[in-house]
Amino acid sequence: MTMNHRHFLLVSLPFQSHINPAFRLATKLIRAGAQVTLATTVDGLKTRPAVPGLSYHFFFDDGAAGKPGYIQKIKLVGPTNLKKLLVTVANEGHKVDFLIYGICLPWVAEVAREHHVPSALFYIQSAASFSVAYHLYKTDGGLVNTDIDYTGTLKVPGLPLLKYSEVPPFLLPTDPLALVFQEHIEIVEKDPNSFVLLNSFNYLEEESIEAVSDRINIFSVGPLVSGETEEPYVSDTFQDSDRGTYLRWLDSKPEKSVVYVSFGSLVKLQKNQREEIFQGLIELGYLFLWVIRDQGEDDEDLRCSTAGDGGLIVRWCSQVDVLNHVAIGCFVSHCGWNSTLESLVGGVPMVGCPQNADQKMNAKMVEEVWGNGVKAVADCGGVVGREEIKRCLELVMGSEEIKRNCEKLKSMAMEAVAEGGSSHRNLNQFL
Repeated sequence: MTMNHRHFLLVSLPFQSHINPAFRLATKLIRAGAQVTLATTVDGLKTRPAVPGLSYHFFFDDGAAGKPGYIQKIKLVGPTNLKKLLVTVANEGHKVDFLIYGICLPWVAEVAREHHVPSALFYIQSAASFSVAYHLYKTDGGLVNTDIDYTGTLKVPGLPLLKYSEVPPFLLPTDPLALVFQEHIEIVEKDPNSFVLLNSFNYLEEESIEAVSDRINIFSVGPLVSGETEEPYVSDTFQDSDRGTYLRWLDSKPEKSVVYVSFGSLVKLQKNQREEIFQGLIELGYLFLWVIRDQGEDDEDLRCSTAGDGGLIVRWCSQVDVLNHVAIGCFVSHCGWNSTLESLVGGVPMVGCPQNADQKMNAKMVEEVWGNGVKAVADCGGVVGREEIKRCLELVMGSEEIKRNCEKLKSMAMEAVAEGGSSHRNLNQFL
Protein backbone atom coordinates (compact mmCIF):
# COMPACT_ATOMS: atom_id res chain seq x y z
CA MET A 1 0.00 0.00 0.00
CA THR A 2 1.25 3.48 -0.81
CA MET A 3 -0.25 6.86 0.02
CA ASN A 4 1.57 8.54 -2.92
CA HIS A 5 2.80 11.31 -0.61
CA ARG A 6 -0.66 12.35 0.57
CA HIS A 7 -0.31 15.18 3.08
CA PHE A 8 -1.76 14.66 6.57
CA LEU A 9 -1.92 17.53 9.07
CA LEU A 10 -2.05 16.48 12.73
CA VAL A 11 -3.13 19.16 15.22
CA SER A 12 -2.39 18.48 18.90
CA LEU A 13 -2.55 20.24 22.25
CA PRO A 14 0.92 21.01 23.66
CA PHE A 15 0.96 18.40 26.45
CA GLN A 16 3.24 15.38 26.44
CA SER A 17 0.31 12.98 26.88
CA HIS A 18 -1.19 14.44 23.68
CA ILE A 19 1.98 15.08 21.66
CA ASN A 20 3.58 11.65 21.95
CA PRO A 21 0.64 9.58 20.65
CA ALA A 22 0.26 12.11 17.80
CA PHE A 23 3.95 11.79 17.03
CA ARG A 24 3.77 7.99 16.96
CA LEU A 25 0.70 8.11 14.72
CA ALA A 26 2.62 10.45 12.42
CA THR A 27 5.47 7.94 12.09
CA LYS A 28 3.01 5.18 11.14
CA LEU A 29 1.44 7.37 8.47
CA ILE A 30 4.91 8.22 7.12
CA ARG A 31 5.84 4.54 6.95
CA ALA A 32 2.68 4.02 4.88
CA GLY A 33 4.02 6.56 2.36
CA ALA A 34 2.34 9.78 3.54
CA GLN A 35 3.81 13.18 4.30
CA VAL A 36 2.87 14.57 7.72
CA THR A 37 2.89 17.99 9.35
CA LEU A 38 2.53 18.04 13.14
CA ALA A 39 1.03 21.31 14.39
CA THR A 40 0.93 22.47 18.00
CA THR A 41 1.60 25.60 20.01
CA VAL A 42 5.05 27.18 20.23
CA ASP A 43 5.82 25.55 23.59
CA GLY A 44 4.37 22.18 22.61
CA LEU A 45 7.61 20.49 21.57
CA LYS A 46 10.79 20.76 23.59
CA THR A 47 12.56 18.40 21.20
CA ARG A 48 11.79 17.92 17.52
CA PRO A 49 13.01 14.51 16.35
CA ALA A 50 14.13 14.61 12.73
CA VAL A 51 12.06 12.07 10.79
CA PRO A 52 12.09 12.06 6.98
CA GLY A 53 8.60 13.00 5.76
CA LEU A 54 7.68 14.87 8.97
CA SER A 55 7.56 18.65 9.28
CA TYR A 56 6.43 20.90 12.12
CA HIS A 57 4.20 23.93 12.39
CA PHE A 58 3.78 26.12 15.48
CA PHE A 59 1.19 28.70 16.41
CA PHE A 60 1.02 31.09 19.35
CA ASP A 61 -1.34 30.57 22.27
CA ASP A 62 -0.55 33.85 24.07
CA GLY A 63 1.16 31.96 26.91
CA ALA A 64 -2.15 30.47 28.03
CA ALA A 65 -0.98 26.82 28.31
CA GLY A 66 -2.08 25.21 31.55
CA LYS A 67 -4.05 28.25 32.70
CA PRO A 68 -7.82 28.38 33.37
CA GLY A 69 -9.88 28.64 30.21
CA TYR A 70 -7.01 27.38 28.06
CA ILE A 71 -9.18 25.33 25.71
CA GLN A 72 -11.43 28.34 25.09
CA LYS A 73 -8.41 30.61 24.47
CA ILE A 74 -6.92 28.17 21.97
CA LYS A 75 -10.25 28.18 20.14
CA LEU A 76 -9.98 31.98 19.73
CA VAL A 77 -6.61 31.89 17.94
CA GLY A 78 -6.53 28.36 16.54
CA PRO A 79 -8.98 28.56 13.61
CA THR A 80 -7.31 31.66 12.13
CA ASN A 81 -3.87 30.05 12.42
CA LEU A 82 -5.10 26.81 10.87
CA LYS A 83 -6.81 28.53 7.92
CA LYS A 84 -3.63 30.50 7.18
CA LEU A 85 -1.58 27.30 7.30
CA LEU A 86 -3.92 25.46 4.91
CA VAL A 87 -3.71 28.30 2.40
CA THR A 88 0.07 28.68 2.75
CA VAL A 89 0.93 25.01 2.22
CA ALA A 90 -1.51 24.80 -0.70
CA ASN A 91 0.23 27.77 -2.36
CA GLU A 92 3.56 26.02 -1.82
CA GLY A 93 2.30 22.92 -3.64
CA HIS A 94 1.79 20.81 -0.48
CA LYS A 95 -2.00 20.89 -0.18
CA VAL A 96 -3.36 19.17 2.94
CA ASP A 97 -5.35 16.07 1.98
CA PHE A 98 -6.52 15.08 5.46
CA LEU A 99 -6.78 16.72 8.90
CA ILE A 100 -6.38 14.76 12.13
CA TYR A 101 -7.09 16.54 15.40
CA GLY A 102 -6.69 15.62 19.04
CA ILE A 103 -9.25 15.78 21.84
CA CYS A 104 -10.49 19.21 22.94
CA LEU A 105 -9.98 20.62 19.43
CA PRO A 106 -13.35 20.10 17.69
CA TRP A 107 -12.99 23.45 15.88
CA VAL A 108 -10.40 21.78 13.65
CA ALA A 109 -13.18 19.67 12.12
CA GLU A 110 -15.17 22.83 11.37
CA VAL A 111 -12.19 24.41 9.60
CA ALA A 112 -11.66 21.16 7.68
CA ARG A 113 -15.28 21.19 6.51
CA GLU A 114 -14.98 24.82 5.38
CA HIS A 115 -11.96 23.87 3.25
CA HIS A 116 -13.54 20.63 1.98
CA VAL A 117 -10.86 18.51 3.66
CA PRO A 118 -11.89 15.21 5.34
CA SER A 119 -10.99 14.91 9.02
CA ALA A 120 -10.60 12.45 11.88
CA LEU A 121 -10.74 12.80 15.64
CA PHE A 122 -7.65 11.19 17.18
CA TYR A 123 -8.95 9.99 20.54
CA ILE A 124 -5.82 9.53 22.67
CA GLN A 125 -7.64 7.86 25.56
CA SER A 126 -9.27 4.46 25.89
CA ALA A 127 -12.18 3.04 23.92
CA ALA A 128 -13.95 2.85 27.29
CA SER A 129 -13.61 6.62 27.71
CA PHE A 130 -14.90 7.25 24.18
CA SER A 131 -17.79 4.86 24.71
CA VAL A 132 -18.82 6.69 27.90
CA ALA A 133 -18.70 10.02 26.03
CA TYR A 134 -20.75 8.56 23.20
CA HIS A 135 -23.47 7.11 25.43
CA LEU A 136 -23.70 10.34 27.40
CA TYR A 137 -23.92 12.67 24.41
CA LYS A 138 -25.25 10.74 21.41
CA THR A 139 -28.13 12.62 19.81
CA ASP A 140 -30.45 9.62 19.95
CA GLY A 141 -30.95 8.61 23.58
CA GLY A 142 -27.91 10.23 25.18
CA LEU A 143 -27.96 10.16 28.97
CA VAL A 144 -27.20 13.88 29.14
CA ASN A 145 -30.89 14.52 28.38
CA THR A 146 -32.02 12.56 31.44
CA ASP A 147 -31.95 13.32 35.17
CA ILE A 148 -28.59 11.93 36.27
CA ASP A 149 -28.24 10.70 39.84
CA TYR A 150 -24.56 11.33 40.54
CA THR A 151 -24.69 9.14 43.66
CA GLY A 152 -25.75 6.20 41.50
CA THR A 153 -24.12 4.13 38.79
CA LEU A 154 -23.70 4.33 35.03
CA LYS A 155 -24.24 1.32 32.76
CA VAL A 156 -22.38 1.53 29.47
CA PRO A 157 -22.36 -1.46 27.06
CA GLY A 158 -19.14 -3.46 27.29
CA LEU A 159 -17.99 -1.94 30.59
CA PRO A 160 -18.32 -2.95 34.23
CA LEU A 161 -20.87 -0.93 36.19
CA LEU A 162 -19.33 2.49 36.87
CA LYS A 163 -19.86 4.75 39.84
CA TYR A 164 -20.09 8.35 38.67
CA SER A 165 -16.97 9.01 40.74
CA GLU A 166 -15.16 6.59 38.38
CA VAL A 167 -16.32 8.37 35.23
CA PRO A 168 -13.76 10.84 33.82
CA PRO A 169 -15.00 14.12 35.33
CA PHE A 170 -14.45 16.07 32.11
CA LEU A 171 -17.16 13.93 30.48
CA LEU A 172 -19.84 14.79 33.03
CA PRO A 173 -22.32 17.59 32.24
CA THR A 174 -21.26 19.41 35.40
CA ASP A 175 -17.74 20.04 33.97
CA PRO A 176 -16.95 23.00 31.67
CA LEU A 177 -15.09 20.66 29.28
CA ALA A 178 -18.20 18.49 28.79
CA LEU A 179 -19.45 20.80 26.04
CA VAL A 180 -16.25 20.12 24.08
CA PHE A 181 -16.78 16.36 24.24
CA GLN A 182 -20.44 16.77 23.37
CA GLU A 183 -19.27 18.69 20.30
CA HIS A 184 -16.84 15.87 19.43
CA ILE A 185 -19.68 13.33 19.47
CA GLU A 186 -22.02 15.55 17.44
CA ILE A 187 -19.36 16.05 14.74
CA VAL A 188 -18.49 12.38 14.28
CA GLU A 189 -22.16 11.39 14.40
CA LYS A 190 -23.43 13.90 11.86
CA ASP A 191 -20.65 13.98 9.28
CA PRO A 192 -20.42 10.72 7.27
CA ASN A 193 -16.94 11.76 6.12
CA SER A 194 -15.54 12.02 9.64
CA PHE A 195 -13.63 9.29 11.43
CA VAL A 196 -12.30 8.37 14.86
CA LEU A 197 -8.81 6.96 15.32
CA LEU A 198 -8.38 5.23 18.65
CA ASN A 199 -5.18 4.63 20.61
CA SER A 200 -6.19 1.12 21.64
CA PHE A 201 -6.53 -2.32 20.06
CA ASN A 202 -9.39 -4.71 19.40
CA TYR A 203 -8.39 -7.51 21.77
CA LEU A 204 -8.08 -5.14 24.72
CA GLU A 205 -11.37 -3.24 24.32
CA GLU A 206 -13.41 -5.14 21.76
CA GLU A 207 -16.77 -4.69 23.48
CA SER A 208 -16.37 -0.93 23.94
CA ILE A 209 -15.36 -0.54 20.28
CA GLU A 210 -18.29 -2.65 19.06
CA ALA A 211 -20.69 -0.61 21.21
CA VAL A 212 -20.09 2.48 19.04
CA SER A 213 -18.89 1.12 15.69
CA ASP A 214 -22.40 0.70 14.25
CA ARG A 215 -22.89 4.49 14.33
CA ILE A 216 -19.37 5.87 13.90
CA ASN A 217 -16.41 5.22 11.57
CA ILE A 218 -13.99 4.13 14.30
CA PHE A 219 -10.57 2.50 13.82
CA SER A 220 -8.42 1.20 16.66
CA VAL A 221 -4.79 1.70 15.55
CA GLY A 222 -2.90 1.26 18.83
CA PRO A 223 -1.17 0.73 21.06
CA LEU A 224 0.79 3.76 19.83
CA VAL A 225 3.77 3.10 22.06
CA SER A 226 7.26 1.88 21.23
CA GLY A 227 8.17 -1.69 21.97
CA GLU A 228 11.52 -3.39 22.51
CA THR A 229 12.43 -3.41 18.81
CA GLU A 230 11.15 0.00 17.75
CA GLU A 231 12.68 3.46 17.96
CA PRO A 232 11.00 5.20 20.96
CA TYR A 233 9.81 8.28 19.05
CA VAL A 234 8.93 10.66 21.87
CA SER A 235 9.22 14.30 22.69
CA ASP A 236 10.00 14.70 26.38
CA THR A 237 8.64 17.72 28.22
CA PHE A 238 11.50 17.41 30.73
CA GLN A 239 15.21 16.91 30.20
CA ASP A 240 16.37 13.30 30.66
CA SER A 241 19.61 14.36 32.34
CA ASP A 242 19.82 11.31 34.67
CA ARG A 243 19.64 8.74 31.85
CA GLY A 244 23.11 7.25 32.23
CA THR A 245 22.70 7.00 36.01
CA TYR A 246 19.39 5.15 36.13
CA LEU A 247 20.17 2.78 33.23
CA ARG A 248 23.46 1.72 34.87
CA TRP A 249 21.64 1.32 38.17
CA LEU A 250 18.93 -0.85 36.57
CA ASP A 251 21.54 -2.94 34.76
CA SER A 252 23.01 -3.88 38.14
CA LYS A 253 19.71 -5.18 39.58
CA PRO A 254 18.16 -8.67 39.39
CA GLU A 255 15.37 -9.47 36.95
CA LYS A 256 11.92 -8.16 37.96
CA SER A 257 13.22 -6.87 41.30
CA VAL A 258 12.64 -3.10 40.95
CA VAL A 259 9.44 -1.15 41.59
CA TYR A 260 9.14 1.77 39.16
CA VAL A 261 7.17 4.75 40.49
CA SER A 262 6.03 7.59 38.26
CA PHE A 263 2.98 9.82 38.06
CA GLY A 264 3.54 11.28 34.61
CA SER A 265 4.21 14.77 33.33
CA LEU A 266 1.23 16.61 34.86
CA VAL A 267 0.25 15.07 38.22
CA LYS A 268 1.76 16.72 41.31
CA LEU A 269 1.54 14.49 44.37
CA GLN A 270 1.00 16.07 47.76
CA LYS A 271 3.89 15.78 50.21
CA ASN A 272 2.02 13.38 52.52
CA GLN A 273 1.21 11.06 49.60
CA ARG A 274 4.85 10.96 48.55
CA GLU A 275 5.82 10.20 52.14
CA GLU A 276 3.33 7.30 52.42
CA ILE A 277 4.58 5.72 49.19
CA PHE A 278 8.18 6.17 50.31
CA GLN A 279 7.60 4.59 53.71
CA GLY A 280 5.71 1.68 52.18
CA LEU A 281 8.61 0.96 49.83
CA ILE A 282 11.21 1.28 52.59
CA GLU A 283 9.29 -0.95 55.03
CA LEU A 284 8.89 -3.69 52.40
CA GLY A 285 12.54 -3.43 51.42
CA TYR A 286 11.89 -3.40 47.66
CA LEU A 287 14.34 -1.80 45.28
CA PHE A 288 12.73 1.19 43.56
CA LEU A 289 13.26 3.75 40.81
CA TRP A 290 11.11 6.83 41.39
CA VAL A 291 10.53 9.79 39.09
CA ILE A 292 9.90 12.98 41.08
CA ARG A 293 9.89 16.08 38.93
CA ASP A 294 11.47 19.16 40.50
CA GLN A 295 8.77 20.45 42.81
CA GLY A 296 10.78 22.48 45.29
CA GLU A 297 12.36 21.83 48.67
CA ASP A 298 9.73 19.27 49.70
CA ASP A 299 11.53 16.59 47.71
CA GLU A 300 14.99 17.02 49.17
CA ASP A 301 14.27 14.88 52.25
CA LEU A 302 13.29 11.97 49.98
CA ARG A 303 16.32 12.46 47.72
CA CYS A 304 18.68 12.41 50.71
CA SER A 305 16.98 9.29 52.07
CA THR A 306 17.77 7.26 48.94
CA ALA A 307 21.53 7.61 49.02
CA GLY A 308 21.90 3.85 49.69
CA ASP A 309 21.32 0.92 47.34
CA GLY A 310 17.60 0.58 48.09
CA GLY A 311 16.22 3.28 45.85
CA LEU A 312 17.03 5.81 43.19
CA ILE A 313 15.09 9.05 42.65
CA VAL A 314 15.44 10.84 39.33
CA ARG A 315 13.91 14.03 37.96
CA TRP A 316 12.76 12.38 34.72
CA CYS A 317 13.37 9.27 32.63
CA SER A 318 12.52 7.59 29.35
CA GLN A 319 9.53 5.60 30.56
CA VAL A 320 9.51 3.33 27.49
CA ASP A 321 13.13 2.32 28.13
CA VAL A 322 12.49 1.75 31.84
CA LEU A 323 9.33 -0.34 31.37
CA ASN A 324 11.13 -2.54 28.83
CA HIS A 325 14.08 -3.13 31.17
CA VAL A 326 14.30 -6.67 32.58
CA ALA A 327 14.90 -5.35 36.12
CA ILE A 328 11.42 -3.78 36.40
CA GLY A 329 8.90 -5.93 38.27
CA CYS A 330 6.06 -3.50 38.95
CA PHE A 331 4.83 -0.01 38.00
CA VAL A 332 3.19 2.27 40.60
CA SER A 333 1.31 4.70 38.40
CA HIS A 334 -1.45 7.29 38.17
CA CYS A 335 -2.86 5.14 35.33
CA GLY A 336 -2.92 7.81 32.65
CA TRP A 337 -3.74 6.11 29.35
CA ASN A 338 -0.25 6.46 27.85
CA SER A 339 1.33 5.01 30.98
CA THR A 340 -1.23 2.20 31.08
CA LEU A 341 -0.47 1.23 27.47
CA GLU A 342 3.29 1.54 27.95
CA SER A 343 3.10 -0.73 30.98
CA LEU A 344 0.96 -3.20 29.06
CA VAL A 345 3.38 -3.28 26.10
CA GLY A 346 6.26 -3.75 28.53
CA GLY A 347 4.46 -6.64 30.23
CA VAL A 348 4.78 -4.90 33.62
CA PRO A 349 2.12 -5.35 36.36
CA MET A 350 0.55 -2.14 37.71
CA VAL A 351 -0.42 -0.68 41.07
CA GLY A 352 -2.86 2.06 40.20
CA CYS A 353 -2.99 5.20 42.33
CA PRO A 354 -5.31 7.30 40.14
CA GLN A 355 -5.50 11.04 40.74
CA ASN A 356 -7.82 12.67 38.18
CA ALA A 357 -9.06 12.73 34.55
CA ASP A 358 -9.64 9.22 33.12
CA GLN A 359 -7.28 7.56 35.60
CA LYS A 360 -9.85 6.03 37.98
CA MET A 361 -11.62 4.29 35.13
CA ASN A 362 -8.32 3.04 33.68
CA ALA A 363 -7.31 1.66 37.09
CA LYS A 364 -10.69 -0.07 37.40
CA MET A 365 -10.17 -1.75 34.02
CA VAL A 366 -6.65 -2.81 35.03
CA GLU A 367 -7.93 -4.57 38.13
CA GLU A 368 -11.40 -5.80 37.19
CA VAL A 369 -11.27 -6.45 33.45
CA TRP A 370 -7.70 -7.01 32.22
CA GLY A 371 -6.24 -8.41 35.45
CA ASN A 372 -2.78 -6.90 34.90
CA GLY A 373 -2.64 -5.13 38.25
CA VAL A 374 -4.59 -3.75 41.20
CA LYS A 375 -6.11 -0.42 42.16
CA ALA A 376 -4.94 1.01 45.48
CA VAL A 377 -7.71 2.20 47.80
CA ALA A 378 -7.29 5.75 49.07
CA ASP A 379 -8.49 6.94 52.49
CA CYS A 380 -11.25 9.53 52.97
CA GLY A 381 -8.68 12.28 52.35
CA GLY A 382 -7.69 10.82 49.00
CA VAL A 383 -4.32 9.53 50.23
CA VAL A 384 -3.15 5.95 49.69
CA GLY A 385 -1.54 4.95 52.98
CA ARG A 386 1.69 2.98 53.40
CA GLU A 387 -0.12 -0.19 54.53
CA GLU A 388 -2.27 -0.11 51.38
CA ILE A 389 0.82 0.49 49.27
CA LYS A 390 2.48 -2.52 50.89
CA ARG A 391 -0.62 -4.70 50.38
CA CYS A 392 -0.79 -3.84 46.69
CA LEU A 393 2.93 -4.26 46.04
CA GLU A 394 3.10 -7.66 47.74
CA LEU A 395 0.03 -8.82 45.80
CA VAL A 396 1.27 -7.65 42.41
CA MET A 397 4.91 -8.71 42.83
CA GLY A 398 3.86 -12.16 44.04
CA SER A 399 0.87 -13.01 41.85
CA GLU A 400 1.58 -15.55 39.11
CA GLU A 401 -1.90 -14.94 37.64
CA ILE A 402 -1.24 -11.21 37.20
CA LYS A 403 2.13 -11.98 35.61
CA ARG A 404 0.49 -14.43 33.17
CA ASN A 405 -2.14 -11.81 32.28
CA CYS A 406 0.62 -9.26 31.66
CA GLU A 407 2.48 -11.60 29.31
CA LYS A 408 -0.72 -12.40 27.41
CA LEU A 409 -1.66 -8.72 27.02
CA LYS A 410 1.87 -7.85 25.90
CA SER A 411 1.75 -10.59 23.29
CA MET A 412 -1.68 -9.47 22.02
CA ALA A 413 -0.56 -5.82 21.86
CA MET A 414 2.50 -6.72 19.80
CA GLU A 415 0.38 -8.94 17.56
CA ALA A 416 -2.10 -6.08 16.96
CA VAL A 417 0.51 -3.68 15.59
CA ALA A 418 2.53 -6.27 13.67
CA GLU A 419 1.98 -6.63 9.93
CA GLY A 420 -1.39 -8.30 9.43
CA GLY A 421 -2.50 -7.60 13.01
CA SER A 422 -5.82 -5.93 13.80
CA SER A 423 -4.44 -2.40 14.32
CA HIS A 424 -2.21 -2.69 11.25
CA ARG A 425 -5.22 -3.77 9.16
CA ASN A 426 -7.39 -1.01 10.64
CA LEU A 427 -4.84 1.68 9.77
CA ASN A 428 -4.60 0.35 6.21
CA GLN A 429 -8.38 0.28 5.94
CA PHE A 430 -8.57 3.87 7.20
CA LEU A 431 -5.93 5.01 4.72
